[in-house]
Amino acid sequence: MAHLTISSKDIRTLDGMYSLNDLHKAAGGQNKHRPSLFIRTEQTQDLIQEIEQGTDMCFELNQDRDIGLAKKSVHGGANRGTYVCKELVYAYAMWISPKFNLQVIRAFDQAQPEQPQEPIQQSLPATIQDDEKLKLINDVAKSLGITESIAVVSATDIMAMIQTIRNYQQQLARIQTNPAWVDQTIERVKNATGRHFGEG
Repeated sequence: MAHLTISSKDIRTLDGMYSLNDLHKAAGGQNKHRPSLFIRTEQTQDLIQEIEQGTDMCFELNQDRDIGLAKKSVHGGANRGTYVCKELVYAYAMWISPKFNLQVIRAFDQAQPEQPQEPIQQSLPATIQDDEKLKLINDVAKSLGITESIAVVSATDIMAMIQTIRNYQQQLARIQTNPAWVDQTIERVKNATGRHFGEG
């Protein structure tokens, strides 16, 4: 059940119902807005009858109070006063003024606890193939309006290409500083493979 504070005044609750007396104080406490006057109006009596017949949603919203009970009076004690269900709170606020009605609606909205949202899990199929990934990325690029030729390469492949380029750079540096290194390398390959290049 929502804990209400209206115009810096706490609205007491009892058995899933809200204090009309506290709402009266929060609305300014004018004599013409006394809860007893509101309860006696024909429109309020009709609403109470509808609620207590169980044909509305009052019971769904206030499940922790007695079914069929729209209002209750407490004579004496700390909880003395008239208590009503949420629908009668709205009706009372509307009876007082549009401004107070809006305050009550906003107070109820603020008092509702935020429901934690389930994280939306989005994942690609576990067995998606590399060519399917590339097609998917291509499709996304096209949908974004990218018209240039693009190449999509995995991070592992990029690292392997960088390593290969570094190896080539190192070998070119050796050739430039030590031309005999090429002949020595060819000789080592011949010996390791048992083949003689250029020979039949």
